[in-house]
Amino acid sequence: MKENDKHFGARMGEAGFCILYLVTLILFLFIIRGKWVAADNDSLYNPEFVRYRFAFLLTLLLLLGDSFHLIPRIIENLKGRMERQAFYLGLGNIISSITMTIFYNLLMKVGDGMEYHYEAYNLWVEQAILWLTVIRIALLLFPQNKWFTPEGNRKWAVIRNVPFAMIGMLTIIGYFRVISNASNYDPSMYIQIIAAVAFSFLTYLPVAVFGKENPKLGMLMIPKTVCYVWILAVLTFA
Repeated sequence: MKENDKHFGARMGEAGFCILYLVTLILFLFIIRGKWVAADNDSLYNPEFVRYRFAFLLTLLLLLGDSFHLIPRIIENLKGRMERQAFYLGLGNIISSITMTIFYNLLMKVGDGMEYHYEAYNLWVEQAILWLTVIRIALLLFPQNKWFTPEGNRKWAVIRNVPFAMIGMLTIIGYFRVISNASNYDPSMYIQIIAAVAFSFLTYLPVAVFGKENPKLGMLMIPKTVCYVWILAVLTFA
């Protein structure tokens, strides 16, 4: 089924969800910014300052990256079609894939920063995630990905998502190590982040690999998106 062949109700539902998500991120920015400013920065490793500073950066990164592929989808769903649709959606998917990968670099840093201890710092995890990020971004830029065509390339979808899946696993490992050293915040906070990361990958990877051939799998992007909001909510309110 082509995108513009969706039923009117499905198109309006998807557009509404995308708009709600972007508005939610904007609201989070204002809330987190207020908490960031209010945090006392009298120490380089003040956990509250680190927490809200990185939460702000994570939210801003998601808002900017996801806007590139969600705004074209919103326009497409509201109008039923869009000129140069394949180009804008493909470009948006490239940009959001890059920002989503960088997201986990910052997410690991916020965990380490909130429970900073020089003997238990996840330096090797952060470095491994950084190198995998470089590899994944390089893979994302290969023309074999066929970002601007409707059929895509399953082989390259697998190739580019192998380092991304490894980033997810390393993030989970790193947060378990954060829990073992937790003293500033309740471990349940980090357990929620681990659960959200795990669920986000479980719902994202099937879409990333098989979504072009089976558009109905795109529905899994809803719980994946909710997982990112969950992470931000934990960092903001828990």
